[in-house]
Amino acid sequence: IGVLIGLVLGSLVMMPSFLAFPLGATLHNSGAGYPQVAAFLGTLMAVGVSTIFLEMKFFKKKTTVYRNLLAFIGSGFFAFIIWMVM
Repeated sequence: IGVLIGLVLGSLVMMPSFLAFPLGATLHNSGAGYPQVAAFLGTLMAVGVSTIFLEMKFFKKKTTVYRNLLAFIGSGFFAFIIWMVM
């Protein structure tokens, strides 16, 4: 369930990568597992729910939805791989 929380929170939050990766290290040092941190950081960098309307102005709605959906699924798959390896 922690991976799902990481996926959802990472999708909703927007921050630059120079803050996101130290935050991921802090989360891991505070007790979060590698899969949870990977899910959070993956969706944080790839999925943009907070910027979806701006993205739809430049791309078609269908393209924007597909890109965000594939990024969300890909981040979940990446977290699963991390869970299997670690």
